[in-house]
Amino acid sequence: MPRRIEEDHKDFIDVVSGRLRKALKKFIKSGKIVRNRGKRGKISISIPKIDIPHITFGDNNQGAGRGPGDEGDVIGKDPQKGKGDRAGQGEGEGITINLDLEAVLKFLAEELELPNLKPKPSDTFDEVKIKYNNISLVGPESLRHNRRTFLQALKRQAAEGTINEVEFVPGCPTPMRTIKPIQKDKRYRQYREIKYPSTNALIVYARDGSGSMDSFKCDVVSDMAWWIDVWIRRFYKRVDRLFVWHDSVAMEVDEEKFYKYRFGGGTTCSSALKFIAKQFENRYPIQKWNIYVFYFTDGDNWGDDNPAFIQSLKEEFGPNAVNLVGITQIMPYNYDGSVKEAVDEAVKNGELSSENIRTVQIGPKDASGTPVGWGASMSDEERDQQILDAIATLMGAEAKKQAEAGA
Repeated sequence: MPRRIEEDHKDFIDVVSGRLRKALKKFIKSGKIVRNRGKRGKISISIPKIDIPHITFGDNNQGAGRGPGDEGDVIGKDPQKGKGDRAGQGEGEGITINLDLEAVLKFLAEELELPNLKPKPSDTFDEVKIKYNNISLVGPESLRHNRRTFLQALKRQAAEGTINEVEFVPGCPTPMRTIKPIQKDKRYRQYREIKYPSTNALIVYARDGSGSMDSFKCDVVSDMAWWIDVWIRRFYKRVDRLFVWHDSVAMEVDEEKFYKYRFGGGTTCSSALKFIAKQFENRYPIQKWNIYVFYFTDGDNWGDDNPAFIQSLKEEFGPNAVNLVGITQIMPYNYDGSVKEAVDEAVKNGELSSENIRTVQIGPKDASGTPVGWGASMSDEERDQQILDAIATLMGAEAKKQAEAGA
């Protein structure tokens, strides 16, 4: 039985979707997506060219149904077989398509196992919506429900036996039946106020401003922050961002200065946490905001400040205060004695909660996968892939597994 055109069209769409998913998966795994922020909510990727099916006609100089041949002969067979040295190599011609950022994020979530963010329970109500969900016998004329009113008048006139009475209506040459609502027929829309819990999110980006935080490390921070931004914004109606820069003293800065400014002074990492915690008192109360803190450093903290850093995390950044604290250590001079080592040890010992505190490290590794200290280099491909892995660890399902394994 011949296939319907709808079935052929569906098969073709399935082929296109399959090619698209394969190309997008390859694009993500290559890490190239990290630097592709798109324009106007679109991400451009390349997929192999797909030939649209079409019918071709071979040579038939003698006309249809004519020419030599006996019953059972194969028709349309070329007596000359094609020849060639070897199979073709390389990829075919590709085409570039623009995908909605939302579609890319959904696929990215599948690949990185990013869970949906769940706002913490809130006792505050920021939004009040009016919902018309009832009918009343009284109310202002501006809220009169015309359909219900005329329906009620129709029922009343039918019960009274006056529904077939006719009368002249201005503008009409002949008499006609009319429906005339009276006061007791009138129905009015009634509303109630529905309060919705607060769904505000605050994303805090903080980093140390030591001279060792060079442009390479700042670019890593910028790329990670952009993708973290677009992911969190999917789940909250309002998102505020706070940029905190510090050397030995922390301060709030604008976005441009956050990524570019460096200073050769000392580094006191706990100053950033103390500054952020002060913002919770009046500006961003923890009862009203879902708070995500991302701290970036090369791990070289000043003197004996690591204990103060751990203490601040413990007292001010627990699971009841903030949704997530993500600490990214980039190209450290040495893991021993670094901020990440101190936090990892505190989580392992139960001093800090693994529920909302997670750490990652971005930097070169040796053949066994062990991080290499300062001075080694890494390729752009390694950098981009590690950024994706870091986001998956900080915000994805893999983070919970690692936290449980380290506990």
